[in-house]
Formats: sequence, C-alpha cells, structure tokens
Amino acid sequence: MIKKHLFFFCCFFTGAFQMAVAQRESFPKGYFQFPIFPGQKNTLAGVLGDLRTNHFHAGIDIRTQQREGLQVLAAADGYISRIKVQTTGYGNVLFIKHPNGMTTVYGHLLTFAEPMGSYLRQKQYERQSFEIELNPSPEQFPVTKGQLIALSGNTGGSAGPHLHFEIRDSKDNYLNPLFFDFSEIDDKIPPYFTSMAIRPMSGKSRVNGEFERVTFRPVRQKEGYYTVSQPIKAWGEIGLELIAFDAMNGVNFRNGVNCVEIKLDGQEVFAYNMTSFPGWSTRDYNNLIDYATEQRTGARYLKCYNPDGNQYNVHRTDGYRGKLQIRDTLMHDVEVTLFDSYENSSVLRLRIKGEPPQELPVPAEESETVPTVAYLKTEAVENVLKISAFGLSQLTEADIYVNNKLLKLPPSYQISGETVYLLDLRESLPDSIQIGNKLLKTEFKGRIKPNILETYKGDRYTLRFGNQSIFDTLYLAVQSRPNGLTINDETIPLRDAVGVNFRPDVMPLNPEKTHAYRFDGERMRFVGGKWQGEILDFTTRELGNFAIATDETPPSVKLIQSSKKSISARISDGMSGIGSFNAFVNGEWVLMNYDYKRNYIWSDKLVDTLDFEGELRLEVTDRAGNIAILQAEIKEPVVKPATRKKHGTASRRKSAPVRSKGPKRKRH
Repeated sequence: MIKKHLFFFCCFFTGAFQMAVAQRESFPKGYFQFPIFPGQKNTLAGVLGDLRTNHFHAGIDIRTQQREGLQVLAAADGYISRIKVQTTGYGNVLFIKHPNGMTTVYGHLLTFAEPMGSYLRQKQYERQSFEIELNPSPEQFPVTKGQLIALSGNTGGSAGPHLHFEIRDSKDNYLNPLFFDFSEIDDKIPPYFTSMAIRPMSGKSRVNGEFERVTFRPVRQKEGYYTVSQPIKAWGEIGLELIAFDAMNGVNFRNGVNCVEIKLDGQEVFAYNMTSFPGWSTRDYNNLIDYATEQRTGARYLKCYNPDGNQYNVHRTDGYRGKLQIRDTLMHDVEVTLFDSYENSSVLRLRIKGEPPQELPVPAEESETVPTVAYLKTEAVENVLKISAFGLSQLTEADIYVNNKLLKLPPSYQISGETVYLLDLRESLPDSIQIGNKLLKTEFKGRIKPNILETYKGDRYTLRFGNQSIFDTLYLAVQSRPNGLTINDETIPLRDAVGVNFRPDVMPLNPEKTHAYRFDGERMRFVGGKWQGEILDFTTRELGNFAIATDETPPSVKLIQSSKKSISARISDGMSGIGSFNAFVNGEWVLMNYDYKRNYIWSDKLVDTLDFEGELRLEVTDRAGNIAILQAEIKEPVVKPATRKKHGTASRRKSAPVRSKGPKRKRH
C-alpha cells in the first residue's frame, strides 16, 4: 500500500481546483454529528462520486443493520427546510438548513418524527396526493443537533435498508461528507483496480495495431503495485478508462474512488478529484463514463480524460485534455494512482510501446473482377466511422457516396479476415458505401451541433434539439418505419430531452390509449406523448428504437385487506405502468402509501383513532389512461379457531409428547 497525503497532491491543482482544495480544507470539522448511532463504529454502502445509473452518487449510504426503523438524528442545529415524498429517487426525504449555510439531506426514510409527520399527512390529505413536496418556513420546524427527526427505511429507489446522507453547500453543490472527519467510519484499506481500457481517439490512432478499444486486467504484484501482463502498443492520441473501487474496513461493498492521477513519462497529464460536484445537471455524468460500454455490458468505465462537451469541473488536464500522446517508437511509462478519502492509495504501472500504423498497398489499377464481400458493418466512434468488410476477396478502395458525389477511401488495415476503412465524419457524411459487390446505406441525415437550437424534418417526423440536448456533435442517423423510428442508437447519451413529432402510416384505432415506447432490450418502456391530429408529439432523454403501441388493458388490483384499521392492496400494470391511484371510503379520500418495488399500497389514516366504515373504492390508472376500479365492503377479518388434528392423522410434524394424566408427584 502506498500512502500519500491528498492535501499535497491536490495543492498542485490550479484555478478551479485551488478553489476545490480551499473548500475542502475549510470544511468545518466537528460541526456535524453522525446521523445514525453517533459515536459508534459504522460502515458504508456507498460514497460520494460512486458511478450509478445516469448520475454520480451524491452522498454516503450509511448501513442500518439490514433493517428499517433506526433513529435518524439531526446532524446539527437548523430547521427543516424541505419535506418530500416521492415514489422513486430518495423516497421519503428531509432537508435541514443550518446556520453555516450548508444543508444536510436524509433519504429513503421510513417515517418522519413528530410534528413533521402529522404536518406532512395533513398536507397530503389536503392535496389528496401521496407524492408531495413541502417547504416549511424557518420558524415552523427548528431542530437541534442530535434531535430525532425520522426513522431509517427503504423507500424510493433504495435497493435495501440504509440512510442516504448528503451535505450540500449554500450553492447546492454536493460535498464529500467523509471530509468532515466522522470518527464512526474507519478506512485503512487502499482502493483497487479491476479493469482498464485504452481507446484510439482519432482516425490516425491505433491500439495494438487496430482502431479498437482494448481492455486489460490489472494484476496486483507482491510489491503492492498493479501491472498488466499483456503487451501494449499504441500510436497517436489515445484515451485511458478505468474501473476501480475503494474498499473499507468491515464491509464488502465496492465504493468509488476519490482521486485519480495519471502521469506519462513522469509528467502529470490528468487528475480527477471528487471533493465536490454541482447538482445542476447530474446527467452530465453520462459524458464522463464510457456510456456505450455501460449500455452494452453494464460495466461503468470512468474516462480518464476530459471529453468534448464536458461542463463538470472535476478534472485537471494538460493541453491535450488528458489524452495520451504516443507519436514515436519509444517505450513510454504510464503511472495511474488512485486515492480514497482517507489518503489510502494504489498505483498501476504500464509500459506503452509506440508503433505507427502500417499503410496497406492498394492496386494502382482496378481489377476487372469485382471483389466479393461476405458482409459490411459500420460503427461511429467519436468523429470516425469505422467500416468493416468481412471476407473481402481482393484488397480494394471503398466507394463513399456523399450527396451523389463519389469519394475513394483506401483501406486502413487488415486483421483476421476483416478489412477496415476509417472515415472522418467531420469531413464527409456518407449516404451509402460500396465495397466490392456489397452496398450499404448509412441513414445519416446531417450533423447536429451542440449548444444551439436545431430542428431536423424528415418525411414523417420532426426532431427538435434544444441548446442543451447533446454533449457533442451528433451525426444524426434516422430510420423511419410505418409504426415507429430509430434515432441513432441507445449508446449515445443525451444531456437533456429531444422533442419528436411522428406521423404513423396508419392512425391507431384508439389514439387516446396509444403512446410512444422505447425498446430496451426485449422490454418496451413507456415514453408517452400527446396526439395533435395525426401526429404524436413526445420527448425523450434517450436515443434508440421507438414504436407506437396501444395499451387498452387496465391495471391489476388485488385487495389484501379492507378492515376498520387498515386497507392494503397489490397494484401492477404490464405495459405502460402505474400512473396514479386513489382510495375512497364512503366517498372520502384516504391516503395510500406506495412501494413500487413490492407493487404494494397501504392506508395511512388522518386520525388514527377513527375506524374505516362503509364502502371501499380503489381507483388505479395506468399511464395510458386505463382505469381499474375495485369496490368492497369494509369488514373485520374472520379469524378461524385453530383445530386440533385427530389422533393418528398423518402429519409431517413430530407429535408433541403426551403428558400423563395420573396424579401429580408431590415435591419433597
């Protein structure tokens, strides 16, 4: 294990990073207390900056003994500034504003302490809504340090019981809670590497002779540092990506790393620091990971370079934005250092040999025989279109057609029966490609630039891009079908929504129940939309394959209990998903809590001492507008008395010993 003080490491930062370091050093030590069992050792299931779906994790996940109902205490004096109940996300969540300008956040709560609980329930009944957001005045709910504010739970998007805890500054930036010196957490274990990838960043770049992303498995040596066993040869501008985790004492969870530093031949070229990050656009995270690999495999690689379109200020790089420059035939040393929040560190050492690409000879004159190709495949990577011809019988140039003009493209390299051509999409956006006897249509429509409003109109569709919709130039490719369309594919991330107008060939018989859906593997996910005549208008935050589908099946409602004390049911929907639910007893609205993970709703009375009496009516509506109604009389459950089995009846249980009915033995 290599130890290094993060303060000295971070002091090399300049500009915005000096501000980050100054902010970290100014974090008040001892101001906040730990919100779960303060003073007792605890462990974490997540830290600031963990790579999650569509976002960096914004705080720490405090373990709660794998159960709900632990006391959650206010971390410092302040007042309840926000109370929110939502089906997903943080579930039941409290915000406390503190005199120092900071805010602490407590998520996935089971219940709120009084008087907040009664206040919340009253407002839910007034608005007749389970989901709600309230902003009490500073005088309404003052709290003191250590005061009971809630019980821990598993609500919202939580995958298991825990407390999500955040500390935010006055500008709503997420701060690393572990920099506030909570003694309850121990960490003497260094972070570790699990996978590394190197990718070419331009059409002139190569990794091991190919324009291909290559993964490597770091191996820990007995001396403590990591290496990779495979040889690495590269040329041009290349990018490094990592999967790495931090371990902690007493727990097997894999947490994120706090800092990454990369040196090329002894010179720092990249540094990543997760002291804090802004809360204004969490989806920018998708541009900082290898989003395409995450969509295809689920593996989340952190880009160790500053990608185009990034607005997060969590990097310090050289003049090449952290991309490694290998432009000679020498051996180059690369050192990657990981740091966690407790100054534990690990090092990965690589050697990269510079190897220029080999040019392929192309016949000066075309052969009279047309070369044959088994099949063609294309893939757009950054600004390069990789064209692969498999089983090419004779080396030849590719015919690239751009607006009815012909461009000849020589092959770049051959490997294992694959001939590869590399086209710079910034210069040419092809309509079709012909190699030998195979012709491939590309479906490219145009270039969509970031940071401006753009609209593209097709034959039966219109796409509207806002000035924040995309991170970088999008080489728009669209395939229109009678009942849907494909917009590029799901491996390209969006920063914000794209508007879509689509006119199907044939109007659906029931347009009110017909909406847009996006294919996610074999599943169809509801997107929505509204009809404007014969055109469906919808917005999406993902690209991919869309179809119009009709959902005329109402949700499923299964009553579990309808007694004077409690009402509960299971609700589910097989297509568009649950949109809303309401319960009424004798026409009076009743609050029903909802756990979507269990498809479960249950009653929460406004006045606990009043019994439910009369007729129950449950109304559940899906997002397509189908309504399921269940009506029942409220009655007490009938408890059947236990019956004793007759002697000699077969049973899997062992018979209880029979006590003799003779006279009791006297004690002497």
